[in-house]
Amino acid sequence: MDTGMIGISILMGWVLTIYGGLTFLIVKKKNYDLISGFANRPEEEKQYLIENGYTQSLGRVLVISFFLLFISIILMFIPISFGLESGLAIFILFLFGGLLWIQKYEVPAKRKKGYWTAGIVFTVIILLCIGLTIIGLRENEITVEDQSFTISGLYGDEWPVDEINSVTKLDSLPDIEYKTNGFAIGPVYKGKFKVEGLGIGLLFLTGKSSAYVLIETEDSFILFNRNNEQELEKIYQTLR
Repeated sequence: MDTGMIGISILMGWVLTIYGGLTFLIVKKKNYDLISGFANRPEEEKQYLIENGYTQSLGRVLVISFFLLFISIILMFIPISFGLESGLAIFILFLFGGLLWIQKYEVPAKRKKGYWTAGIVFTVIILLCIGLTIIGLRENEITVEDQSFTISGLYGDEWPVDEINSVTKLDSLPDIEYKTNGFAIGPVYKGKFKVEGLGIGLLFLTGKSSAYVLIETEDSFILFNRNNEQELEKIYQTLR
C-alpha cells in the first residue's frame, strides 16, 4: 500500500471513529446535548422532542448511516469499480434524507424552519458535488514547451522535459487496479491510480479511445489521452 492510500485510510478511519463515537454517545448514552442546538432549547422543547420520537428517530438515522459509511470505507479496499464513490453517495443521500424525515417529529413551531434548513444544506451539497463533477469531467489542457511539459486543471502539474525517460504510444489501456488519490467517473480517470504493470502514477483519461500516451519518469509515470486524436499524435511527436 502506497503512502497516498495509507493517508486516505487513516483519514477515513478517523472520520468513521468520530462519527461512530458521536452515534454511540447519542444513541446508547442518550447524551442529546451533542445534537446540534439541543442544549440551548428550553426544557419543555427537549421533553417534547424526546416524547415525540425525534431523538429516537435521529438515533436510527445515525446508526444506519454509520453502517453505510463503514461499508463505503470497506469498499475502498476491494477491487470494485467506483465502490467507495457509490457508497459515499448512498451515505450522503440517506443521511440528508433522514434529516429531512425526522423534521416531522420537530416542535410544530420550528418544523417548517427545520425542513427549509435541511433542504437548503442538502441542495448546496448536491450542487457542490455536481460542480466538482463538471470540473472533473473537463479535459485537461496539455502544453509542451522547450524545457517543460505541463498539464493544467484538476491534478495537473509541470515536469521538466529532461526528467522524461521515455514516451510510448499505446493502442490499449492497461488495467487500472485502484485509486489512491483521484477522480473517477465512468471512463474518466484523473489523479493517482495503481495500474497493472506500471505501478502508481498519474492518469488523465477523458474516456475510451484508440490511442494513449505513456510518459515514464525516474520514479513514476503519466498516462493520458485526448478527445482529439490528432492533438494526441501532435503531443506525442513533440515529446519524442
